[in-house]
Amino acid sequence: MDKLTLSATVGVSGVNQHDDVLNVQKALNLIANKIGLKTPLIEDGSIGEYPARTKTCQAIALMQKTLLGYQNPDMRIDVDGKSYQAINNALSGEQTDEISLFLPKIVPQEGITEEAYQQASQLLACEVPAIKAVSDVESSGSGYFSNGTPCLLFEAQHFSKLTNHQYDESHPDISSPNWNRSLYIGGIKEYMRLQKAMMLNRNAALQSASYGRYQIMGFNHQAAGYAEVESFVRDMFLAETHHLIAFVNFIKSNKFLLDAIQQKDWPTFARYYNGSAYAKNQYDVKLKNAYEQHAQ
Repeated sequence: MDKLTLSATVGVSGVNQHDDVLNVQKALNLIANKIGLKTPLIEDGSIGEYPARTKTCQAIALMQKTLLGYQNPDMRIDVDGKSYQAINNALSGEQTDEISLFLPKIVPQEGITEEAYQQASQLLACEVPAIKAVSDVESSGSGYFSNGTPCLLFEAQHFSKLTNHQYDESHPDISSPNWNRSLYIGGIKEYMRLQKAMMLNRNAALQSASYGRYQIMGFNHQAAGYAEVESFVRDMFLAETHHLIAFVNFIKSNKFLLDAIQQKDWPTFARYYNGSAYAKNQYDVKLKNAYEQHAQ
């Protein structure tokens, strides 16, 4: 099967014609490895008396979670709908700049108002130019790539650690025991690395990337104010205001960072925000220079 074809909706509250259900079952079996379907579906064209309980609808839900990032899958495939398109993209192996992790496609709310910056500075008891300096250094002052997805960098050393190094040999480009600058692809293409990692372990992959204007790591989602990484990443797709709120929460969670940004102690801030090797990249110097430009 090269392409899924449907005449009507399949799944919960769907029409569920025999041939349509059969085509969906065949398609899901063909992309089983991509969606984590461990037991192949019986290809009988039947959806069952109670659709939500059937293995076919549960497989549709698994596909929606894996390929579309749905937290609450509706277990249905509409003709030419998002789930239909996601299956056909998976069947064809198609990869585009339209990131499929969190469809339906979101047009983000870009930009941060001066009022939002003022509120953030009050919460952190620091100067607005200090907050703006961090975004300048981390993401050149913009939280999104040209295709509307959050700025992102995938970190192979964190994915390796979070998956107990089980993919270091089989997938060395996305799983490495040590930090390796040469593994970065850069820009929008970093999503290709993230998506590859998600096929192996979705949760670990999402935690292993940094997102948005302030490049907060997924594994820091709780410090940023989120109970789990899925909701954190989804909010990074929605609006840059969320990037700022997450940054405020993250800074408040760390006394060293909070004191440093209040005192404009850039070496200390750099150490706790960028890591112990910050001086090699002159991270503290860049922060100081960016702050001085905004403070003029």
